[in-house]
Amino acid sequence: MSTSGPGRGRDDLGRALLAQHPRGEQWRQLDVTIANLTFEQITRMGSLGEERASDRQAVRDRIIARITDPELAGRLASRWIRWKDTFGLPMPAELDDPIAVLHHPYLLAQQASPEHSGWHKVVLPVFDAGLAIAAAGHDDAGIADYELLTAPWRQTCLPSRYTATDAYGPHTQAALRVLRHAEAAQAGVVRRMGRVCAEIDEQRWEAACAAVTEASIAWGFPLRARSLYWETVPAAEDAVGESPTDTSVVNALWGAAISQSFAGRLDSDTSALLTSPWRTAGLSLPG
Repeated sequence: MSTSGPGRGRDDLGRALLAQHPRGEQWRQLDVTIANLTFEQITRMGSLGEERASDRQAVRDRIIARITDPELAGRLASRWIRWKDTFGLPMPAELDDPIAVLHHPYLLAQQASPEHSGWHKVVLPVFDAGLAIAAAGHDDAGIADYELLTAPWRQTCLPSRYTATDAYGPHTQAALRVLRHAEAAQAGVVRRMGRVCAEIDEQRWEAACAAVTEASIAWGFPLRARSLYWETVPAAEDAVGESPTDTSVVNALWGAAISQSFAGRLDSDTSALLTSPWRTAGLSLPG
């Protein structure tokens, strides 16, 4: 798993917008359930998403056409980039056009070759849920659109036994303490971690990332590691006061956080490498 990623970090609905959004709690639930998706759940969502396919596409087009708030369009497009990275989907060519980005996963599923279309289609219910939660109307017609697009996600993932407090497993709080500590640290300390991380041999770092991916799959939650990476991005940006920030800074914080979340699931050499930028800065880990 590469720990590089396009798109801005503050790519949710934004703290202020999320706080006042009528479906803000559903958005938070969506985040948690994505981190804890199993392959079986992804397959089931995809199967449910094939029902009333033409109706779903009409609703998608209608909702996207009605997004006139540039902030909402931009934030949703940024989240689309995050999910495309998380699910290993190709990136759109027109990254600067939010509306084109919002249409891209659906066009991709329609245009993909038969050998690739299965995966492209099976993850569409995640994008559908995000689109409906964030942008479907609140009148009777909008509620019907919301119900249709979110049904595969709701039927598969809700109620969830996970919350934001344990979204990355039983050691979630230790991982999140790493991110909060970094946000409170001096920017120079965090930048130093990034410089140390950048000096690590790329093949060694990629091997450690691959070990994390394997551990995540073996755990039964293949998206937990990448989901934590994307939670690390805004923390890194806050820590150094710039967005976007150097990928090495994000990697350094993610390495420390993932070592906590995946405690007991990584070998000692992998954990030592992932935490070396953090420890070199003279910081101790919660776990």
